[in-house]
Amino acid sequence: MNIVVYCSSRDSIATLYKETATGLGQWIGANGATLVYGGINCGLMRIVADSTRLNGGKAVGVVPVEKKANEYPFNDETILAVDLNDRKSKMIELGDVFVVLAGGYGTLDELFATFAFLSFTGDEAKTIIIVNDNNLFDATLQQLTVMADNHLFDSRLMSRILVAQSVGQCCEMLDNLKEKYQ
Repeated sequence: MNIVVYCSSRDSIATLYKETATGLGQWIGANGATLVYGGINCGLMRIVADSTRLNGGKAVGVVPVEKKANEYPFNDETILAVDLNDRKSKMIELGDVFVVLAGGYGTLDELFATFAFLSFTGDEAKTIIIVNDNNLFDATLQQLTVMADNHLFDSRLMSRILVAQSVGQCCEMLDNLKEKYQ
């Protein structure tokens, strides 16, 4: 199972978010899954990659050419991307499950690009999980609900997004999805 993780590349963020990245990486590694992520050696990206590898998993970084100097040095595989749009396309193509951790506008961009792509293509085989630690994504989820309620998109598409309130709940969801991708 290829698990794409969208998350922050910033180092100076709350411990809770770092613990979530560590816990997710532990699950990925312990379950023989492959991490597909932004491939950068900082922030939550580094933490989830370290944790994945320390627990026996594989890390595939999709790195924009401009950021090659910041590449995580222990990626099992690095895929170079022309730019951020190319990076998103490659990650969406590789992923089975998409887990959204704490992040800024780049993480939101990845979430929305994935949601739009999967909805547009009708690909129901892939799943998005948002880890809503500390209610970080409440406003985002509320905005999507408002848009669906106003018939700006089919509300049934919201079923593509699972919301976990903790890394533990996210890992339970991943446990339930394992068979689907083996």
